[in-house]
Amino acid sequence: MSDLVLTFTNLFPSSVMPTHGVFVQERMRRVMQRLPDCDWQVVAPVPAVAWFVRRGLYRRWHDVPAAETQDGVTVHHPRFRHWPGVSMRRQADAVASGAFELVQRLCAGRRAVLDAHYLWPDGVAAAAIARRLQLPYVLTARGTDVNVVGNDRAIARRIGEAAAGAAACFGVSTPLCERFARVAGVPRPFVRLARNGVDLERFRPGDAAAARAELGLPAGVPLLLGVGRLVPSKGFLVAAHVLAHLPGVHLALIGEGPERAAIAGAGGGRVHLLGGQPPERVALAYRASDLFVLPSEREGWPNVVTEALASGLRVVATPVGGIPEILGHPRADDTSLGALVPVGDVVALADAVRALLAAPGDRERVRAFALRYGWDEPVALIADALRQALGVGAVP
Repeated sequence: MSDLVLTFTNLFPSSVMPTHGVFVQERMRRVMQRLPDCDWQVVAPVPAVAWFVRRGLYRRWHDVPAAETQDGVTVHHPRFRHWPGVSMRRQADAVASGAFELVQRLCAGRRAVLDAHYLWPDGVAAAAIARRLQLPYVLTARGTDVNVVGNDRAIARRIGEAAAGAAACFGVSTPLCERFARVAGVPRPFVRLARNGVDLERFRPGDAAAARAELGLPAGVPLLLGVGRLVPSKGFLVAAHVLAHLPGVHLALIGEGPERAAIAGAGGGRVHLLGGQPPERVALAYRASDLFVLPSEREGWPNVVTEALASGLRVVATPVGGIPEILGHPRADDTSLGALVPVGDVVALADAVRALLAAPGDRERVRAFALRYGWDEPVALIADALRQALGVGAVP
Protein backbone atom coordinates (compact mmCIF):
# COMPACT_ATOMS: atom_id res chain seq x y z
CA MET A 1 0.00 0.00 0.00
CA SER A 2 1.40 3.42 -0.97
CA ASP A 3 2.39 6.08 1.55
CA LEU A 4 -0.33 8.60 2.42
CA VAL A 5 -0.26 12.38 2.65
CA LEU A 6 -3.43 13.34 4.52
CA THR A 7 -4.21 17.04 4.33
CA PHE A 8 -6.18 18.04 7.43
CA THR A 9 -7.94 21.41 7.28
CA ASN A 10 -11.34 23.06 7.15
CA LEU A 11 -9.92 25.25 4.36
CA PHE A 12 -10.70 23.20 1.27
CA PRO A 13 -13.28 23.50 -1.53
CA SER A 14 -16.44 21.42 -1.46
CA SER A 15 -19.34 20.93 -3.84
CA VAL A 16 -21.35 23.32 -1.66
CA MET A 17 -18.59 25.95 -1.22
CA PRO A 18 -16.40 25.54 -4.32
CA THR A 19 -14.14 28.54 -3.64
CA HIS A 20 -13.62 27.92 0.09
CA GLY A 21 -9.91 27.37 0.79
CA VAL A 22 -9.01 27.02 -2.87
CA PHE A 23 -5.49 28.27 -2.04
CA VAL A 24 -4.80 25.12 0.01
CA GLN A 25 -6.05 22.96 -2.85
CA GLU A 26 -3.85 24.83 -5.35
CA ARG A 27 -0.76 24.43 -3.18
CA MET A 28 -1.20 20.78 -2.30
CA ARG A 29 -2.19 19.73 -5.81
CA ARG A 30 1.20 20.96 -6.99
CA VAL A 31 3.04 19.46 -4.02
CA MET A 32 1.58 16.05 -4.72
CA GLN A 33 2.73 16.20 -8.32
CA ARG A 34 6.22 16.03 -6.78
CA LEU A 35 5.25 12.97 -4.75
CA PRO A 36 3.80 10.71 -7.46
CA ASP A 37 4.27 7.52 -5.43
CA CYS A 38 2.12 8.81 -2.58
CA ASP A 39 -1.63 8.68 -2.16
CA TRP A 40 -3.23 12.02 -1.29
CA GLN A 41 -6.53 12.42 0.51
CA VAL A 42 -8.12 15.29 2.41
CA VAL A 43 -9.91 15.42 5.75
CA ALA A 44 -11.90 18.65 5.96
CA PRO A 45 -13.94 18.61 9.20
CA VAL A 46 -17.36 20.24 9.18
CA PRO A 47 -19.15 21.79 12.20
CA ALA A 48 -22.42 20.13 13.15
CA VAL A 49 -24.81 22.46 14.96
CA ALA A 50 -28.24 22.05 16.50
CA TRP A 51 -31.15 22.37 14.06
CA PHE A 52 -32.40 25.64 15.57
CA VAL A 53 -29.15 27.49 14.68
CA ARG A 54 -28.73 25.79 11.30
CA ARG A 55 -28.99 28.83 9.04
CA GLY A 56 -26.70 30.93 6.89
CA LEU A 57 -23.20 29.50 6.76
CA TYR A 58 -24.14 26.64 9.09
CA ARG A 59 -26.89 25.63 6.68
CA ARG A 60 -24.27 25.38 3.94
CA TRP A 61 -21.94 23.35 6.17
CA HIS A 62 -24.83 20.99 6.88
CA ASP A 63 -25.28 20.38 3.14
CA VAL A 64 -21.64 19.34 2.57
CA PRO A 65 -21.54 15.57 1.82
CA ALA A 66 -19.70 13.12 4.07
CA ALA A 67 -17.26 12.36 1.25
CA GLU A 68 -16.79 13.57 -2.29
CA THR A 69 -14.21 13.94 -5.04
CA GLN A 70 -12.72 17.34 -5.80
CA ASP A 71 -10.50 17.56 -8.87
CA GLY A 72 -9.72 13.84 -8.62
CA VAL A 73 -8.94 13.87 -4.89
CA THR A 74 -11.07 12.16 -2.24
CA VAL A 75 -12.22 14.69 0.36
CA HIS A 76 -13.76 13.47 3.64
CA HIS A 77 -15.96 15.72 5.77
CA PRO A 78 -16.30 14.23 9.26
CA ARG A 79 -18.64 16.13 11.58
CA PHE A 80 -17.70 17.62 14.92
CA ARG A 81 -20.05 19.04 17.53
CA HIS A 82 -20.05 22.83 17.54
CA TRP A 83 -22.01 25.34 19.60
CA PRO A 84 -21.81 28.83 18.09
CA GLY A 85 -20.77 31.43 20.63
CA VAL A 86 -19.45 28.87 23.11
CA SER A 87 -15.77 28.94 24.07
CA MET A 88 -13.42 28.71 21.14
CA ARG A 89 -11.00 26.88 23.43
CA ARG A 90 -13.02 23.67 23.02
CA GLN A 91 -12.89 23.55 19.25
CA ALA A 92 -9.64 21.62 18.70
CA ASP A 93 -10.72 18.80 21.02
CA ALA A 94 -14.12 18.64 19.31
CA VAL A 95 -12.51 18.48 15.85
CA ALA A 96 -10.06 15.78 16.98
CA SER A 97 -12.86 13.72 18.50
CA GLY A 98 -15.00 13.96 15.37
CA ALA A 99 -12.19 13.04 12.97
CA PHE A 100 -10.13 10.49 14.92
CA GLU A 101 -11.76 7.24 13.79
CA LEU A 102 -11.73 8.33 10.14
CA VAL A 103 -8.05 9.27 10.23
CA GLN A 104 -7.22 6.02 12.04
CA ARG A 105 -8.97 4.01 9.32
CA LEU A 106 -7.37 5.92 6.44
CA CYS A 107 -3.85 5.56 7.87
CA ALA A 108 -4.06 1.95 9.07
CA GLY A 109 -1.31 -0.32 7.77
CA ARG A 110 0.67 2.33 5.89
CA ARG A 111 3.15 5.11 6.44
CA ALA A 112 1.30 8.41 6.59
CA VAL A 113 1.86 12.07 7.41
CA LEU A 114 -0.76 14.63 8.42
CA ASP A 115 -0.47 17.94 6.58
CA ALA A 116 -2.40 20.49 8.67
CA HIS A 117 -3.33 24.01 7.53
CA TYR A 118 -4.55 26.72 9.92
CA LEU A 119 -3.31 26.16 13.44
CA TRP A 120 -6.53 26.48 15.43
CA PRO A 121 -8.47 24.34 15.61
CA ASP A 122 -7.21 22.28 12.65
CA GLY A 123 -3.49 22.11 13.38
CA VAL A 124 -3.85 21.41 17.08
CA ALA A 125 -6.53 18.78 16.38
CA ALA A 126 -4.33 17.11 13.77
CA ALA A 127 -1.41 17.07 16.22
CA ALA A 128 -3.57 15.40 18.89
CA ILE A 129 -4.71 12.72 16.44
CA ALA A 130 -1.17 12.19 15.12
CA ARG A 131 0.22 11.72 18.62
CA ARG A 132 -2.37 9.04 19.39
CA LEU A 133 -1.60 7.22 16.14
CA GLN A 134 2.19 7.76 16.35
CA LEU A 135 2.20 9.63 13.04
CA PRO A 136 4.35 12.56 11.92
CA TYR A 137 2.66 15.84 11.06
CA VAL A 138 3.48 19.24 9.61
CA LEU A 139 1.78 22.55 10.42
CA THR A 140 1.16 25.65 8.31
CA ALA A 141 0.09 28.99 9.81
CA ARG A 142 -1.96 31.15 7.48
CA GLY A 143 -2.93 34.38 9.26
CA THR A 144 -5.63 34.94 11.84
CA ASP A 145 -4.81 31.60 13.46
CA VAL A 146 -1.76 33.21 15.08
CA ASN A 147 -2.39 36.93 14.53
CA VAL A 148 -5.78 36.91 16.25
CA VAL A 149 -6.66 33.53 17.79
CA GLY A 150 -3.11 33.13 19.08
CA ASN A 151 -3.65 36.07 21.44
CA ASP A 152 -5.61 33.71 23.70
CA ARG A 153 -3.08 32.34 26.19
CA ALA A 154 -4.71 28.93 26.53
CA ILE A 155 -4.87 28.50 22.76
CA ALA A 156 -1.29 29.75 22.36
CA ARG A 157 -0.15 27.09 24.82
CA ARG A 158 -1.89 24.39 22.78
CA ILE A 159 -0.34 25.75 19.58
CA GLY A 160 3.06 25.62 21.28
CA GLU A 161 2.56 21.99 22.27
CA ALA A 162 1.57 21.08 18.72
CA ALA A 163 4.50 22.96 17.18
CA ALA A 164 7.01 21.31 19.52
CA GLY A 165 6.09 17.86 18.20
CA ALA A 166 5.80 18.74 14.51
CA ALA A 167 8.11 17.35 11.85
CA ALA A 168 8.02 20.81 10.23
CA CYS A 169 6.35 24.18 10.81
CA PHE A 170 5.65 26.71 8.07
CA GLY A 171 4.30 30.23 7.71
CA VAL A 172 3.23 31.84 4.45
CA SER A 173 5.06 35.15 5.06
CA THR A 174 8.08 36.27 7.06
CA PRO A 175 6.03 38.29 9.60
CA LEU A 176 3.73 35.29 10.03
CA CYS A 177 6.71 32.98 10.64
CA GLU A 178 7.97 35.38 13.31
CA ARG A 179 4.54 35.61 14.93
CA PHE A 180 4.09 31.81 14.82
CA ALA A 181 7.44 31.32 16.60
CA ARG A 182 6.51 33.86 19.31
CA VAL A 183 3.06 32.41 19.92
CA ALA A 184 4.36 28.83 19.99
CA GLY A 185 7.49 29.61 22.00
CA VAL A 186 9.78 27.88 19.51
CA PRO A 187 13.05 29.17 18.00
CA ARG A 188 12.45 31.38 14.97
CA PRO A 189 14.47 29.12 12.58
CA PHE A 190 12.13 26.25 13.45
CA VAL A 191 9.34 27.97 11.48
CA ARG A 192 10.19 28.06 7.80
CA LEU A 193 8.85 30.37 5.13
CA ALA A 194 6.75 28.55 2.54
CA ARG A 195 5.02 31.39 0.73
CA ASN A 196 2.02 30.86 -1.49
CA GLY A 197 2.54 30.81 -5.22
CA VAL A 198 0.53 32.23 -8.09
CA ASP A 199 -0.75 30.49 -11.20
CA LEU A 200 1.16 32.44 -13.83
CA GLU A 201 -0.80 30.87 -16.68
CA ARG A 202 -4.23 31.78 -15.34
CA PHE A 203 -3.33 35.25 -14.06
CA ARG A 204 -1.79 37.36 -16.83
CA PRO A 205 -2.54 40.62 -18.66
CA GLY A 206 -5.19 40.54 -21.37
CA ASP A 207 -7.84 42.49 -23.25
CA ALA A 208 -9.37 44.84 -20.67
CA ALA A 209 -12.30 45.93 -22.85
CA ALA A 210 -13.33 42.35 -23.62
CA ALA A 211 -13.01 41.40 -19.96
CA ARG A 212 -15.25 44.29 -18.88
CA ALA A 213 -17.84 43.35 -21.46
CA GLU A 214 -17.91 39.72 -20.31
CA LEU A 215 -18.28 40.72 -16.64
CA GLY A 216 -20.84 43.45 -17.34
CA LEU A 217 -18.59 46.21 -16.01
CA PRO A 218 -18.74 49.77 -17.40
CA ALA A 219 -16.45 50.75 -20.26
CA GLY A 220 -14.47 53.97 -20.44
CA VAL A 221 -14.20 54.66 -16.69
CA PRO A 222 -11.30 54.18 -14.24
CA LEU A 223 -11.93 50.90 -12.43
CA LEU A 224 -10.58 49.72 -9.09
CA LEU A 225 -10.81 46.08 -8.07
CA GLY A 226 -10.95 44.35 -4.68
CA VAL A 227 -11.11 40.61 -4.08
CA GLY A 228 -11.88 39.06 -0.71
CA ARG A 229 -14.47 38.59 2.01
CA LEU A 230 -16.68 41.62 2.59
CA VAL A 231 -15.81 41.88 6.28
CA PRO A 232 -14.46 44.82 8.31
CA SER A 233 -10.88 43.51 8.47
CA LYS A 234 -10.54 43.63 4.67
CA GLY A 235 -11.24 47.36 4.52
CA PHE A 236 -13.51 47.33 1.49
CA LEU A 237 -15.93 49.73 3.17
CA VAL A 238 -13.00 52.15 3.36
CA ALA A 239 -12.45 51.59 -0.36
CA ALA A 240 -16.10 52.38 -1.07
CA HIS A 241 -15.88 55.65 0.91
CA VAL A 242 -12.86 56.61 -1.20
CA LEU A 243 -15.12 56.98 -4.25
CA ALA A 244 -16.57 60.17 -2.76
CA HIS A 245 -13.10 61.71 -3.24
CA LEU A 246 -12.64 60.31 -6.76
CA PRO A 247 -15.34 61.53 -9.18
CA GLY A 248 -15.97 59.15 -12.04
CA VAL A 249 -13.98 56.25 -10.53
CA HIS A 250 -15.74 52.90 -10.10
CA LEU A 251 -15.02 49.98 -7.76
CA ALA A 252 -15.65 46.29 -8.51
CA LEU A 253 -15.61 43.79 -5.64
CA ILE A 254 -15.48 40.00 -5.82
CA GLY A 255 -16.58 38.28 -2.63
CA GLU A 256 -19.43 37.95 -0.19
CA GLY A 257 -19.83 38.95 3.43
CA PRO A 258 -21.82 40.88 6.03
CA GLU A 259 -20.64 44.32 4.85
CA ARG A 260 -22.16 43.92 1.39
CA ALA A 261 -25.12 46.26 2.01
CA ALA A 262 -23.02 48.91 3.75
CA ILE A 263 -20.48 48.89 0.93
CA ALA A 264 -23.20 49.23 -1.69
CA GLY A 265 -24.71 52.15 0.21
CA ALA A 266 -21.39 53.96 0.57
CA GLY A 267 -20.44 53.68 -3.09
CA GLY A 268 -22.86 56.17 -4.57
CA GLY A 269 -23.93 53.78 -7.32
CA ARG A 270 -20.34 53.23 -8.49
CA VAL A 271 -19.69 49.96 -6.65
CA HIS A 272 -20.18 46.76 -8.65
CA LEU A 273 -20.67 43.76 -6.36
CA LEU A 274 -19.87 40.64 -8.35
CA GLY A 275 -20.29 38.12 -5.52
CA GLY A 276 -18.19 35.00 -5.25
CA GLN A 277 -16.57 33.97 -8.53
CA PRO A 278 -14.54 30.99 -9.77
CA PRO A 279 -10.81 31.56 -10.46
CA GLU A 280 -11.33 32.01 -14.21
CA ARG A 281 -13.74 34.89 -13.65
CA VAL A 282 -11.46 36.42 -11.03
CA ALA A 283 -8.69 36.41 -13.63
CA LEU A 284 -11.00 38.28 -16.01
CA ALA A 285 -11.68 40.90 -13.34
CA TYR A 286 -7.96 41.59 -12.91
CA ARG A 287 -7.63 42.11 -16.66
CA ALA A 288 -10.64 44.42 -16.67
CA SER A 289 -9.31 46.77 -13.97
CA ASP A 290 -6.89 49.68 -13.70
CA LEU A 291 -5.73 49.25 -10.08
CA PHE A 292 -6.08 46.66 -7.34
CA VAL A 293 -6.98 47.79 -3.81
CA LEU A 294 -6.60 45.88 -0.55
CA PRO A 295 -6.92 48.22 2.47
CA SER A 296 -6.78 45.38 5.03
CA GLU A 297 -6.30 45.65 8.76
CA ARG A 298 -4.30 42.40 8.80
CA GLU A 299 -3.10 39.75 6.37
CA GLY A 300 -0.92 36.67 6.11
CA TRP A 301 0.31 36.29 2.55
CA PRO A 302 -2.63 37.56 0.45
CA ASN A 303 -2.70 35.56 -2.77
CA VAL A 304 -4.83 38.25 -4.38
CA VAL A 305 -1.85 40.64 -4.38
CA THR A 306 0.38 38.25 -6.31
CA GLU A 307 -2.52 37.43 -8.65
CA ALA A 308 -3.01 41.13 -9.34
CA LEU A 309 0.70 41.65 -10.01
CA ALA A 310 0.82 38.63 -12.31
CA SER A 311 -2.09 40.22 -14.20
CA GLY A 312 -0.08 43.42 -14.60
CA LEU A 313 -2.05 45.44 -12.04
CA ARG A 314 -0.43 47.86 -9.64
CA VAL A 315 -1.57 47.46 -6.03
CA VAL A 316 -2.71 50.02 -3.44
CA ALA A 317 -2.70 48.31 -0.06
CA THR A 318 -1.84 48.67 3.60
CA PRO A 319 1.59 47.71 5.00
CA VAL A 320 0.32 44.71 6.97
CA GLY A 321 1.36 41.06 7.06
CA GLY A 322 3.23 39.91 3.98
CA ILE A 323 2.12 42.77 1.70
CA PRO A 324 5.34 44.85 1.97
CA GLU A 325 7.32 41.63 1.49
CA ILE A 326 5.39 40.82 -1.70
CA LEU A 327 5.95 44.32 -3.07
CA GLY A 328 9.65 44.24 -2.24
CA HIS A 329 9.37 46.73 0.66
CA PRO A 330 9.03 49.64 -1.77
CA ARG A 331 10.21 53.16 -1.07
CA ALA A 332 7.49 55.77 -0.82
CA ASP A 333 8.68 57.35 -4.07
CA ASP A 334 8.66 54.06 -6.00
CA THR A 335 5.17 53.59 -7.41
CA SER A 336 6.07 51.18 -10.20
CA LEU A 337 4.19 48.41 -8.39
CA GLY A 338 1.69 50.62 -6.55
CA ALA A 339 1.61 52.23 -3.12
CA LEU A 340 1.21 51.47 0.58
CA VAL A 341 -1.16 53.56 2.71
CA PRO A 342 -2.05 53.58 6.43
CA VAL A 343 -4.86 51.34 7.66
CA GLY A 344 -8.25 53.05 7.67
CA ASP A 345 -7.02 56.30 6.07
CA VAL A 346 -9.58 57.22 3.41
CA VAL A 347 -7.77 60.39 2.34
CA ALA A 348 -4.39 58.66 1.94
CA LEU A 349 -6.00 55.86 -0.05
CA ALA A 350 -7.78 58.37 -2.29
CA ASP A 351 -4.56 60.35 -2.84
CA ALA A 352 -2.62 57.20 -3.79
CA VAL A 353 -5.31 56.02 -6.21
CA ARG A 354 -5.57 59.47 -7.80
CA ALA A 355 -1.81 59.71 -8.32
CA LEU A 356 -1.53 56.22 -9.82
CA LEU A 357 -4.47 56.70 -12.16
CA ALA A 358 -2.86 59.93 -13.39
CA ALA A 359 0.34 58.05 -14.28
CA PRO A 360 -0.58 54.80 -16.06
CA GLY A 361 1.68 51.91 -15.14
CA ASP A 362 3.65 49.47 -17.24
CA ARG A 363 1.66 46.22 -17.07
CA GLU A 364 4.42 44.14 -18.61
CA ARG A 365 6.94 45.46 -16.07
CA VAL A 366 4.58 44.60 -13.22
CA ARG A 367 4.03 41.16 -14.73
CA ALA A 368 7.80 40.61 -15.03
CA PHE A 369 8.21 41.39 -11.31
CA ALA A 370 5.49 38.85 -10.42
CA LEU A 371 7.28 36.00 -12.20
CA ARG A 372 9.34 35.47 -9.02
CA TYR A 373 6.18 34.28 -7.24
CA GLY A 374 5.62 31.08 -9.19
CA TRP A 375 5.00 27.84 -7.34
CA ASP A 376 8.29 25.99 -7.90
CA GLU A 377 10.22 27.17 -4.84
CA PRO A 378 7.59 26.67 -2.10
CA VAL A 379 6.33 23.43 -3.63
CA ALA A 380 9.81 21.90 -3.62
CA LEU A 381 10.32 22.92 0.02
CA ILE A 382 7.02 21.44 1.20
CA ALA A 383 7.39 18.24 -0.81
CA ASP A 384 10.83 17.66 0.70
CA ALA A 385 9.48 18.20 4.22
CA LEU A 386 6.66 15.71 3.65
CA ARG A 387 9.06 13.17 2.16
CA GLN A 388 11.37 13.48 5.16
CA ALA A 389 8.45 13.14 7.55
CA LEU A 390 7.30 9.97 5.83
CA GLY A 391 10.79 8.58 6.08
CA VAL A 392 10.71 8.69 9.88
CA GLY A 393 7.02 8.01 10.39
CA ALA A 394 5.94 4.94 12.28
CA VAL A 395 3.31 2.62 10.82
CA PRO A 396 0.40 2.46 13.27
